[in-house]
Amino acid sequence: MKKENNVIKKKESKGQNPIASFLWINKRQRAKNIYFLLTIFVVIMAVGIGYVSSKLDIINYDDKKETSVSGDANKIYEEEEFEIMQAIDSASSYNDFIYKWANNGGELRKSKNVINVLLLGLDSEDALEKGGRSDTILLASLNKKTKKIYLTSFFRDTWTYMNIGGEDRYNKINSAYFYGGDEALIDTFEKNYKIDVDYYCAVDFSSFTDIINALGGITVEVQQYEAEYINRTTVHTIDYGPAVKLNGWEALVFARIRKSDSDSDVSRTRRQRLVISAFIESAKGASLSQLNNALDKLFKYVKTDLTKMQILGYAAQALSGGWMDYEIEQVNLSDPEIFCTGYVGNSAVVFVDFPMVAEKVQKAIYGDSNVVNTEDRVKPFSLLRARSDGQMLLA
Repeated sequence: MKKENNVIKKKESKGQNPIASFLWINKRQRAKNIYFLLTIFVVIMAVGIGYVSSKLDIINYDDKKETSVSGDANKIYEEEEFEIMQAIDSASSYNDFIYKWANNGGELRKSKNVINVLLLGLDSEDALEKGGRSDTILLASLNKKTKKIYLTSFFRDTWTYMNIGGEDRYNKINSAYFYGGDEALIDTFEKNYKIDVDYYCAVDFSSFTDIINALGGITVEVQQYEAEYINRTTVHTIDYGPAVKLNGWEALVFARIRKSDSDSDVSRTRRQRLVISAFIESAKGASLSQLNNALDKLFKYVKTDLTKMQILGYAAQALSGGWMDYEIEQVNLSDPEIFCTGYVGNSAVVFVDFPMVAEKVQKAIYGDSNVVNTEDRVKPFSLLRARSDGQMLLA
């Protein structure tokens, strides 16, 4: 029997809104894509399920069992109990620390009121078929209790432990997809961040510029230094200010620049979240012809473990529940207390305090966490050594 002080207790919530069975259907099937999910919902609102159904045939589906969506879209579910997970109390090295954390057997946080969608942006042409590194790793979490969509960007250069085909590896997290595809990346993500992923969706970056152009561009805030860097280092010329209109190529350059910032991947993930939020807003205001064009360009570059029936079921729930009106909130992981930059050999990496990040992200998405970080726990950065210029290295 679970002791009271060793569990996150159940909470009752009342309210209305429609994701209900959304997340709990097929908890072993994982992840889904925010571009794909939210664009479909917009089209459903505009033109109806029959039109969308024909478009969905374009998508690249994993060979999964066809499962429909059921349940009350307006029901708020009671929260489950989760056993408390303690941080690591001993480690001989940073690699030993992240190995022990990934393999501690801690219970993954999840909720029937939340659906977690892992969006993977792949960086090589034909990456859906041939593999590639996940240049973007973004968790989109739709919470019907708070009526918010939480966007959390994870550093692609995070130095992490992963198990690929039974073999232990240490590498940047974006290489997990290259070595083992979506299953390897999701397994690595879940073990390190202790969050259950419901569906995945991989999008080849080859589609990025065409989709944004089909929607008439996006509007984002561009800092002066970002515009100056792009204008100096690329063939593009853009303005800066609180509302700058970017076409597809400009948006891609904006989302992917790294060397304009001293914090590298931190500002890069911030720009990616801005672009995705702007994409959603652009889709909301697009005409039917623009949406039709965008869907044709998008879906052939999408791979997901959602089935067509699930997509249609969730889209219907989204329509009845007004998910497109949910506030979008960005979860910021740029706190210097939870990460530091450094090198492994000649490769620039990001070292992460995984227990701290897991606790922070869980609290942002669910309002609580089953991860406990005590004062006497092992601080992972103490297991690194500082180079003469201050950069951290594996000890």
